Amino acid sequence: MMMFMVAAGVLASINVAIGQTSCKVCADQQKACMKNYAGPTCKSEYQMCMKSCKK
Repeated sequence: MMMFMVAAGVLASINVAIGQTSCKVCADQQKACMKNYAGPTCKSEYQMCMKSCKK
C-alpha cells in the first residue's frame, strides 16, 4: 500500500511537470485504480490528479 502511495505521488509529479491538459486522464486512472485498490485510495489519487490537471 505504501509503495502505491509513493508511486501515485511520483505519477502526480510527472503529470504536473509535463503540463497535463486533459482531465480525462484522471477518470481513466481512477477506473484502473478501482480494479485493484480500495475506494478511498483511488479517491485520493483522483483528487490529486484533478488538482494538477486544472493548473
